[in-house]
Amino acid sequence: MGKGIGCKIYENCGRDCTHCTAEEAKKKAKRMQPRKATIFEGTQAEKLAAKGLKNYETYKCPICNWIVADRSVLGIRISNYCENCGQALETEITKE
Repeated sequence: MGKGIGCKIYENCGRDCTHCTAEEAKKKAKRMQPRKATIFEGTQAEKLAAKGLKNYETYKCPICNWIVADRSVLGIRISNYCENCGQALETEITKE
């Protein structure tokens, strides 16, 4: 093993191998808690506030910052995985 196997883990060689693919899949399969945040953050949130518009709270993927929650009549529903990067997510929302 080591540097000769041609894998992203060893010196980012750029070639694909089954070891890298399996390691990345294991990371994404581990369920993570979505991050509670507002829809717009940073300078976008400041511009929204300056115009007097509301910035709603939602849940975002902890890896890629994609919105993972849907609001409906029944409340907020979090999907099982992020549609952008594929990260597995906890679907239970803890009450704060």
